[in-house]
Amino acid sequence: MQYYGIDWLATACGLTGVYLLGNKNKYGFLIFMMASASWVTFGLMTGSVAVVIGSTIFFIMHFRGWLTWRRDERNGMVEAQHVSVAK
Repeated sequence: MQYYGIDWLATACGLTGVYLLGNKNKYGFLIFMMASASWVTFGLMTGSVAVVIGSTIFFIMHFRGWLTWRRDERNGMVEAQHVSVAK
């Protein structure tokens, strides 16, 4: 069965999300949400209820993490991390 690269997208987003969060970058949560949405799509394509349920729960947890980080940033509890790109 052809998955149209969704499995590779999910894997790449998951690895990127881990990297970003490991560097204390809140955007890792957004990338993880993309990974989870991709895994949900993959689960639907393969008929795996476990992947759909698990990835949906992970999506909700990443969304919660994103909201919590933003709230803590606004309250001055988290130092904002800025990504700079070398030119």
